[in-house]
Amino acid sequence: MQIRKIKPEENVNVSLIMNTAFLGEMPGDYKEQLANPLEHSEGCEKTWAAFADDGKMCSCFIVHDYIMRFDGNTVGMGGVGGVATLPEYRNGGYVRRMFEKALPDMKEQGKVFSYLYPFSYAFYRKFGYEICSVHNHVKVPTHFFRNYKYPGNITAYALGDDSAPYAEVYEVFARDKNLAIVRNAQSWKDILERDPNTTRHYAYLHRDGNGKPDAYLMFKVENISDHGNVLKTRELAWTTPAGLHAMFGFIGGLDAQFSAFEWDAPSGFNIFAVFPENHEIENEFPGSGMNRIVDVKKALSLLRAPEHSGRVTMAVNDAFLPSNSGTYAVEWDAGKTQVKMSKKKPDISLNVETLAQLVTGFLTPEQARLKPGVEINGSEANLNALFPLKDIYLMEHF
Repeated sequence: MQIRKIKPEENVNVSLIMNTAFLGEMPGDYKEQLANPLEHSEGCEKTWAAFADDGKMCSCFIVHDYIMRFDGNTVGMGGVGGVATLPEYRNGGYVRRMFEKALPDMKEQGKVFSYLYPFSYAFYRKFGYEICSVHNHVKVPTHFFRNYKYPGNITAYALGDDSAPYAEVYEVFARDKNLAIVRNAQSWKDILERDPNTTRHYAYLHRDGNGKPDAYLMFKVENISDHGNVLKTRELAWTTPAGLHAMFGFIGGLDAQFSAFEWDAPSGFNIFAVFPENHEIENEFPGSGMNRIVDVKKALSLLRAPEHSGRVTMAVNDAFLPSNSGTYAVEWDAGKTQVKMSKKKPDISLNVETLAQLVTGFLTPEQARLKPGVEINGSEANLNALFPLKDIYLMEHF
């Protein structure tokens, strides 16, 4: 077995493996690509592959480069996607071996986290990934929005329009949300440049009385034959309550076309605090991918310092990436956090999977204490101060 990043001319083989592994979900005529492989090599430098003893490529995945928000910082994140193994080579340990190479490589590149969307949570937990986010999925009848005033200053996005107003809103909306991706101009082009006439994707921007962008709504129309159309929100973002209310008023104005509004809201948004009639509202919390700490020391050093000075010691076990294992002393004072290795008795002992949940803000120490293998021996007040619940938001898929 050989594990390495692919060569440019091998990129087409990656596409073929994915199409086969996903049972034809990526259909296409690959003859031209096979005849001219170097013309289809974009992204090859991000792709890992496993080769059987006979030299055949049999497994692969792509590590996408992202910049992610974390406790007021921006950090590197490796988004793992396209994990695929040919059916006849499965259960051969190929994916495990690729992660053994890829995770140290991410750490060497300076990435702090890695994220993926699993087919099985148990499978990827073996590699140190853990669920750190759930969708705050809400479904609301559109007639609930009738009480909000229909906005007067709203425009539809047309192909080729300036994406800067959307980016301006997103920067404010996402800046304090962990896991939120920092989007560049190409990201916005990929998000917005969809012809509504062929894709049924729509985007609308609202401006306040001074002409400043303060909210946007992006959605897709889905047909439910017995119950009418559903406004399936891709993203709703706002900078002020007035901006949010304006978009609610816009949704209310679409009541004749849509029976329901569906939305994956930010984790801290409470839909039941917004509408007085709750009996028709649905609120579910399905899993939304898995996070992994690639560099424990760096992640701890970037934690937002609590208001009052303090110190905790934690023993971390990373069974898959042993370079992360050890006892860390985390100290904070005057808004700054410092991390050193320690030989003192730990205040908390845990694995790297649970630590990812704590630093992300998905769990508090008291909630983590209920998990097997977590031991809290002291400094509970400081642990609770260092690891509060935090707002989490991640909409990109890879």
